[in-house]
Amino acid sequence: MADSLLPGGLPEGLPGALPAAEPRRPRNAEATRKRLLDAAEREFARTGFAGARLRDIADAAGVQPALIHHYFADKDGLYRAVLDRGLLQTSAMSWELLAGRSDVEGLVRGFVELLVDFHAQHEHLLAILRHEAAAGGQMAAPLIAQRSLPVVNAVAALIEARQRAGEVRADVDAREIIVAAMAMAVYPFSDAAMLLPVLPGAAPREGEALARRKDAIVKLLLAGMRA
Repeated sequence: MADSLLPGGLPEGLPGALPAAEPRRPRNAEATRKRLLDAAEREFARTGFAGARLRDIADAAGVQPALIHHYFADKDGLYRAVLDRGLLQTSAMSWELLAGRSDVEGLVRGFVELLVDFHAQHEHLLAILRHEAAAGGQMAAPLIAQRSLPVVNAVAALIEARQRAGEVRADVDAREIIVAAMAMAVYPFSDAAMLLPVLPGAAPREGEALARRKDAIVKLLLAGMRA
């Protein structure tokens, strides 16, 4: 008889017997971390770093605030992790592109595709960077330099090599060419609120309009770069 008793002293199957407790499912750390980053990205985009509250971020992610400290140490760590997630993505894609292409047209098309698609898809990250710029850029600037400066230097060196080979015009500094490319690819999305009142449709997010934008940038850059 004793073998049929549950811990509460009631036989199995009798009314009032407690069901056996299900084993607790292990927390999916990667999924929890992603929910926190997604919630933080939305909150930092809405209020900037100074205005964001960890309690609001934790509530939006459906977790306890203590988990923010577990995964990211503090608010600064969470903020940098949000920024770094986007920067790492573009950095990895850039190095992959540089490793796979060496011709001028292929590189121009590849980088225009990368920049336009990324900025068309990451409105929250752009909003965070606008807040950051207004605050002086002290938190984001070192991280941006760490992730992006090596890529910019590599692209500049490649352009300079093509200038010496006579493929690219040599009367424009390589970094000025990079600035022009980034301005055409990024500006319509980073400042859409100012641009759309005078140029409706200037910041397409998908479809044929986005494809036309990329094609126009490529044509203009190649026409201006060729020797």
